[in-house]
Amino acid sequence: MEIKLIENKIIVSAESVEEKDKMSALIEKYENLIFQLQFNNGSIEFVNLGKKEDACNTSINVTYSNDNEEIRKVSNLAYTPFLMDDIEYNSVEAFWQSLKYKDSERTDVRKLHGKEAKKSGNRVKYTKFIRYQQQKIRVGSQEHWDLMYKACENKFTQNEDAQSALLNTGIRPLYHKPRKDSVVIPGSIMAGMWMNIRSKLRREKNMESKHLNFLK
Repeated sequence: MEIKLIENKIIVSAESVEEKDKMSALIEKYENLIFQLQFNNGSIEFVNLGKKEDACNTSINVTYSNDNEEIRKVSNLAYTPFLMDDIEYNSVEAFWQSLKYKDSERTDVRKLHGKEAKKSGNRVKYTKFIRYQQQKIRVGSQEHWDLMYKACENKFTQNEDAQSALLNTGIRPLYHKPRKDSVVIPGSIMAGMWMNIRSKLRREKNMESKHLNFLK
């Protein structure tokens, strides 16, 4: 086995058939994983930090059109039934869009998810205020955003699939960049809510990022 250091690379070359076979097996098993080089008791160790996206904390765009089914579950449009103030909603988007409607017109909207839930909001335009639980709330205000946070928190604490999907993002940064961003609640605010809820859940479950424990 020959080892060379060239610029920012460590090049390991196999010199025998046996070494080539071992190298092929290593590549097949560990390709696309991130390793850190560590010195331990006179030996060099390559410590597995995990998948590239996790070890490098690459960001995730949370949208309902994401190719990853688990990421779609984090999206507000996902079918993730939950209760909020004793009322059932099939998605966070259904809750959010229902706020545009009068109380007497909200029942059907609450049952929606996916694009249908999103489209339901196009049928009614925002006025300056919405009403929830007899409270008059200005559209786009902190109080309005607090309702979104509450809905997301209920979703991720009650729905196991949604919670698992959120926690499986580890500590990777989340962002929300749809084709057209919301004026009422920008994507940066939305992503911040998901990450705050994720942090809270991780603390409650005493979760750690294992790859960070290996770093020296």
